[in-house]
Amino acid sequence: MPRSTARRAAVIFALLAAACRGDTPQQSPAPASTAAPAPEPKPPAAATAYISYADARPILDEFHASLPADLAGKTPADLEAAWPAWTARHDAAIRARLAQGDEDSLVNFWLYGTSFTSRPRATEQQVAGMRSSQVEDLLIARLDDLVDGIAAPGANERLRFARQVVERHGIDPSTEDGKDKARAWLVGLRERVNAETAKHRREAKAAGTLRDRNASLDAYATIYHDRGLSSDTSLPVDFAVDQALAALAATRKDPAIRRVAVVGPGLDFTDKAEGYDAYPLQTIQPFALIDSLVRLGLAKADDIRLTAFDLSPRVTEHVRSAAARARSGAAYDLQLPLARHDPAHDWDVSLVKYWRTFGSAIGAEVQPSTRPEEGSVAWRVVRVRPDVAAALTAEDLNIVVQRLEHDEGFDVILATNVLVYYDRFEQALALANIASMLRPGGVFVTNYLVHPSPPLEPSARIVTPVYWDRQHNGDTLFIYARR
Repeated sequence: MPRSTARRAAVIFALLAAACRGDTPQQSPAPASTAAPAPEPKPPAAATAYISYADARPILDEFHASLPADLAGKTPADLEAAWPAWTARHDAAIRARLAQGDEDSLVNFWLYGTSFTSRPRATEQQVAGMRSSQVEDLLIARLDDLVDGIAAPGANERLRFARQVVERHGIDPSTEDGKDKARAWLVGLRERVNAETAKHRREAKAAGTLRDRNASLDAYATIYHDRGLSSDTSLPVDFAVDQALAALAATRKDPAIRRVAVVGPGLDFTDKAEGYDAYPLQTIQPFALIDSLVRLGLAKADDIRLTAFDLSPRVTEHVRSAAARARSGAAYDLQLPLARHDPAHDWDVSLVKYWRTFGSAIGAEVQPSTRPEEGSVAWRVVRVRPDVAAALTAEDLNIVVQRLEHDEGFDVILATNVLVYYDRFEQALALANIASMLRPGGVFVTNYLVHPSPPLEPSARIVTPVYWDRQHNGDTLFIYARR
């Protein structure tokens, strides 16, 4: 393939330098100053509103010594006057982080994706036994394949999205010069990802060494406040939610939960460890929550409605489209792969059991249309009934500065891997918005330690540590009740 020798040399040097440092592809990183600006947000729909100054004032008083620079030092009268413009600006700033999250997902796609290449994944396990030159060759070959796929994406929705991300930066991947620019740009992204991942790992390690458990959980709770907002999702966190809801079910047996919400349900773009992408984009958590609530006797399948709140138009449109197709009788297929070839990171037996029974309350298992990598992957497909998918709605809502105005409160609001992207001031605003949308007696479920104010109870009613694998990676779930 024709390419500039100098540019290719720069690509090789950057990839080799990263490999020699021992950088490994992990989670998506923090925002960089080079991110493309996101479009100005549309005004909130009629059903949503920005948090008012009156509702935010107790939080502003609490954080008066550590307010954002454009709010710091203002008198209450000045804060009240500045508040509407500040919430709109902060909404735009948060939404701009979506662009960075999209780019981070694209790096994971390059390293782990399978739909654009037949080459091995660049997983930590795969590259562990390789020489630096072999890692370099693998990464460059995968990069070439990805750029070729971006240039001619066909019907591959992930490649089509990748092309949109590349074109945001003024790169035309249909030309040879544009392909060279795309390669160099992607290498730069990965360099940033590696640096920021290393930073977050150091912070996580420091948090893990704290002797006081609450102090450790507190340190984890804002660890990604400077990171791009990723839409990626996966099944293990839903297993942790299921375990927490099982503890809740032990205290209440009546199926009284009818209206629930998920903040940031996400889309399964590419698995961060294995890169499964041989199936259409899917959202998992809305269906996982309904499945758990019904199976645990907390809700009835024909009497539950779920609202998905998300900043990403890709997510809200996906949920709305799924619900619209379901109202025409179309089911929703959930693809559930399980890798078998990494004993060091095998799923815990309880998670495997959850995977085997997932979806039993909302659909039925069907045969996969394809079985990628037969033998190394166990594969389940759950066909969700149309009546369940039709019960979903989606709202564009920024939980930090917006809330849904309605007469009927939610029984459950779930937010996993969401509040960790914000600092304590932003979390306090989000918790106030969440509390306003819960009915009295309703519960908020999250996987990071937060500090609510009334009417949410300040301490979690239920705390559930859950491990996913044999190395004790996992989550701690917290359930807070509204008085």
